[in-house]
Amino acid sequence: MSFNFLPFSSKMKSIGAADVQVKAFSRSCSKAFDESGCYVLEKDITPVSGLPRWQDLPALDPQESDDMLKRCAILRLNGGLATSMGMEGGPKSLVPVHGELTFLDIALHQVLYARKRIGGQFLPLILMNSFNTSAQTMEHVAKYVEFLKQPVHPELMQSRVPRIEADSLAPYSCPTDPQSEWCPPGHGDVYLAFFLTGVLSKLLSRGIRYLFLSNIDNLGAVVDSRIPFWMSQNKCPFLMEVSRRCNSDRKGGHLARSIHGNFILREYNMCAPSDKDDFINIDKYNYFNTNNLWFDVEQLHQLITSKSGLLDLPVICNHKTLRVTPTSAVEVYQVETACGSIISSFPNAAALEVPRSRFLPVKNLNDLLVARSDLIKLGSDYIPQVYGKDFVPPVIKLPKEVRDLDDFSHMFPYGVPKIARCRLLDVQSPIVFGKNVTCVGDVTITATQKVSIPNDTILEGTVHLNAEASTLEDQ
Repeated sequence: MSFNFLPFSSKMKSIGAADVQVKAFSRSCSKAFDESGCYVLEKDITPVSGLPRWQDLPALDPQESDDMLKRCAILRLNGGLATSMGMEGGPKSLVPVHGELTFLDIALHQVLYARKRIGGQFLPLILMNSFNTSAQTMEHVAKYVEFLKQPVHPELMQSRVPRIEADSLAPYSCPTDPQSEWCPPGHGDVYLAFFLTGVLSKLLSRGIRYLFLSNIDNLGAVVDSRIPFWMSQNKCPFLMEVSRRCNSDRKGGHLARSIHGNFILREYNMCAPSDKDDFINIDKYNYFNTNNLWFDVEQLHQLITSKSGLLDLPVICNHKTLRVTPTSAVEVYQVETACGSIISSFPNAAALEVPRSRFLPVKNLNDLLVARSDLIKLGSDYIPQVYGKDFVPPVIKLPKEVRDLDDFSHMFPYGVPKIARCRLLDVQSPIVFGKNVTCVGDVTITATQKVSIPNDTILEGTVHLNAEASTLEDQ
């Protein structure tokens, strides 16, 4: 089936999209629907080994650290909705993750605390919002009057592009819900947004040399002045934080080298069907992208300017099922790019192996349980501190009946259980946890009906709850 871009161009221009945004989407669609597809083939890449480690970076004295922070800015990707937590239409960044504090609150408090220590309005924070998240996010940010005094605008807007009907390759149309016809083009759009707004020039004029980019829902993504210091010492234009893959990371984007020697990021949807077994082989491809990315702002600005905002990034064609009515759905494509794939654009790019404490994403309700547990505490600087030296979170499996934040709150009305000594928590039935429940080792819980776990209970092994509320039978 041939792909006709003309109706997409007309649709984008009807909402005032810039010519360069239309051109960028045209180029992405050409790649997505080319006969060769969007694949990065196994024969064209090799595994990566022997990376420098975060633990081995040299220590800085307090003054060196503060001086480096004064040359840094932060960008948090904030275009996502909390649909995986059952919140339709709400930004994920506004989900409470530590008491009443949301992801956004924690990010803002971290910056305000650092500014108070180093003085002035240094360490600007920019939020890349989508058309889905902008209004609610900026309404929340407006409460932080002191934060808004920073010298650059705190919002960077992501483009929006049409969704594509899978069966016809025409623009998706839904007169009853016009907003559903659009989607963000992935966080790789950040580079085009930089070009359109000139924000990198503004940062450079303020003496900013390094930019830290990360996801708003990664609690472990905090500024570490040792990383830009290492970059300055090694004349490094770009650095990606990567961590060791485990079984739960098998389908996450992994790091490799191209046949030309450059680093390359391969996402699951960029993998040919015949290469899937190699992709998920965590012994072969050891490192996954945490999406904690560091840039030399001057060199990033030069790259983007030289390409007029149109970087040649690999394309991901995501297949989605949209629920139109309770009984009908439509299949669509979303054509996207990933910001981490820019690593192949810098011949002298670096990758740094970091521990799991710098990768604490909250993608769903299982992750939210970990984030709210005794495994993670907030320090006075609002930086999360993890339990244990070799932090690896336990595997959490909540029952299918727990679909949204309301269900989650009903299951844990007094807070989540203590899981610092837990490896697996598999809750197979909808139950209610009492106060101060502790899980140890591998815990599997089943029940014949919805019952309550008593306060101060310690759970180990397989636990069968009988039909009488608040009673346990351990086996």
